Amino acid sequence: MSTETTTSTSVASNSSTTTAASAQCCAQIPPLPVAPIPGQRNILVTSALPYVNNVPHLGNLIGCVLSADVYSRFCKMRGYNTLFICGTDEYGTTTEHRALMEKVTPQEICQKYFLLHAEIYKWFDIAFDKFGRTSTEKQTKICQDIFLKLHANGHIFPDAVQQLFCEKCSRFLADRFVEGTCPMCGAEGARGDQCDACQHLLNAADLKNPKCKICSNPPVIKTSNHLFLDLPKLAGKLSEYIEKAAEEGRWSSNSVQVARAWVKDLKPRCITRDLIWGTPVPLAGFENKVFYVWFDAPIGYISITANYTDDWEAWWKNPKDVELVQFMGKDNIPFHTVIFPASLMGTADPWTLMKYINTTEYLNYEGDKFSKSRGVGVFGDDAMKSGIPSEVWRYHLLMNRPESSDSNFTWDDLGEKTNNELLANLGNFTHRAISFVAQFFDGKIPVPGDLRQQEKSLIAKVNDLLVTYLALLEKIKIKDALKVVMQISRVGNQYVQENQPWVLIKTDKVLCGTVQFVTNNLVYLIAQIAKPFMPGFSKKVEEYLNVPPITTIPSTFELVLASGHVIGNPEPIFAKLDQIVLQTFQKKFNPPPEFTGVQMTVDLRIGQILTVEPHPSAEHLYVLSVDAGDKKAGKPPRKVVAGLKGKFTPEQLIDQKAVFVCNMKPNKFRGVVSEAMILVATSTDGPCALCQPVNQAVEPGTYVLAENSSPADPKKKIPDAKAFTALAPNVTEGIIRLGEKQLFVAEKGGFTKLTAKGITSAIIS
Repeated sequence: MSTETTTSTSVASNSSTTTAASAQCCAQIPPLPVAPIPGQRNILVTSALPYVNNVPHLGNLIGCVLSADVYSRFCKMRGYNTLFICGTDEYGTTTEHRALMEKVTPQEICQKYFLLHAEIYKWFDIAFDKFGRTSTEKQTKICQDIFLKLHANGHIFPDAVQQLFCEKCSRFLADRFVEGTCPMCGAEGARGDQCDACQHLLNAADLKNPKCKICSNPPVIKTSNHLFLDLPKLAGKLSEYIEKAAEEGRWSSNSVQVARAWVKDLKPRCITRDLIWGTPVPLAGFENKVFYVWFDAPIGYISITANYTDDWEAWWKNPKDVELVQFMGKDNIPFHTVIFPASLMGTADPWTLMKYINTTEYLNYEGDKFSKSRGVGVFGDDAMKSGIPSEVWRYHLLMNRPESSDSNFTWDDLGEKTNNELLANLGNFTHRAISFVAQFFDGKIPVPGDLRQQEKSLIAKVNDLLVTYLALLEKIKIKDALKVVMQISRVGNQYVQENQPWVLIKTDKVLCGTVQFVTNNLVYLIAQIAKPFMPGFSKKVEEYLNVPPITTIPSTFELVLASGHVIGNPEPIFAKLDQIVLQTFQKKFNPPPEFTGVQMTVDLRIGQILTVEPHPSAEHLYVLSVDAGDKKAGKPPRKVVAGLKGKFTPEQLIDQKAVFVCNMKPNKFRGVVSEAMILVATSTDGPCALCQPVNQAVEPGTYVLAENSSPADPKKKIPDAKAFTALAPNVTEGIIRLGEKQLFVAEKGGFTKLTAKGITSAIIS
């Protein structure tokens, strides 16, 4: 495999006399690079460049490359002149750190993971025009050229920096080589450049209790000279750009808020690092420095384009003719809305700046974070080996795309969506339509009779839905557009059910032919509009309908499959995912936590709410009757006084299983004694939810434990709610924790995770 991949399809010869040998030769000639065409819509699509130091997981895939692929395919199928660029981000501390861990060179790390990324994206049917990398000569040339122009225009200045120095390793520590306690939120394990818990950008020297990630020794502070991008000088231009692009490009409110907040509080940004692996700084006195990855990496979009075509400036220095659309996770927003455009503006060259930004929130795995080291979650290479087709993975990820809030991958949901949506709806409609023609019409599209009002109404309804579909994808509403595809399939299924062709074939073959004529044309339309989402599905439909590769998405539903057209031999497109198989995967990629170690101070158990009554003397209180294992022990249910009135109705609480603190000292509230406390997550913007087991079949009284902890002594009482709050119960990224430790329901046969439905960040009280 070559070090960089161009995946565009080559153009075959039109000559009827071309020999097989010469045709094969022509097929090996790379296609001419796509170039902007004046007067046409030219769209430059980029996906955030994945770090090359690890394997991409499902969250990485949906957040960047898969979403960008759907939009790029759509644009090309609508006739827009489109270029889709991506590649691996190879410089910086993460790569150097990984190389140290694996005891190889940074170059070897880059080559290893570049090939792995390329293989995974190919399996997932990601159709880049160019998948490149940032460790190239053109990256060095273009990055240094941008820097020198910034320097010449007075936007770069040197300054001494108090920096952490590891005396044992005898080196200055770049931010990713340091971790400690976040000075903003107190989270442990914050990196020297950013805290993942609160998303604040940090300076390594500000971390509390910092440690060198190479040797774990505490570093000392020394002075190092660095170069800074003078962002405040560019504040006016940046603000003007952001306001204009945000309106014209329909930026999300989150993107606008982040960009505005940065511009409002702009500070000079250090753009150099004390590293070996990176783009060298071409300035006297700074020969031993390289550019910081977040100055260098976005320039990778440009250099990868330059490695695709020598005429790269036609894309990147052509704001009049080119629309730049960028896809990324929410953590990349400030770098793409502020730092990257500021770096380009400061050169005074006519750069193509981002018009549309499309961001996603986080995808979690079964209520947990993806972690290769802990064996938690499905990574790209796992999906490839799973035996589950790529179009199934694509569909599920796109339907779970975290567009406005964090979402959660579960194996149960994968099974439900595959079996009840892909198989029962789309697969069922497609296979029934094509196989019926194969069986009863000699494999030829039948001659229709006159279209009835029912067929005309169907066509009108599909056309209305098609208008909605096109409008949604133009606005990059990917998940909603996919839902429309499935809705059109449901319309087709309903039409088949109403007409019952298996009966008509015996009673009215002409009408049956009409139904099959319309139905198979609808299958063809669905294959067209589904191709950006599931190209593997559409390819199978092309084969079964015996049609050329689909290259366009029509504006209206036309009956283009003519009578007499010979179809292929259809087979079922989707297969059922067996529950046993799903459970096997769940156990494999979701290893149970250890429940041994330090004894917990709080006795947490699952309780089932039996009754809910208003408090006789307090308007905002309920009195709950709760079984927290009491029935099994031969004891009466315990009373729990809870301030849930106005937040939940009694009907929303009765029979629910939730987490209770069962070693609370009994306290009297307005004359009613409360014997436990229910855990409720309350987000900063108001919504609240019960902390509950994902598996509602768990028995009342089951322990809820933190990782590496054992049950508490129930005789040791917690005096009041304030004492429990001091243990820092919280919801972070959808995961329920006590302090830093995740909580689990410790069942006999394994464990169950907890959830606070719809809430990703909250305090628990």
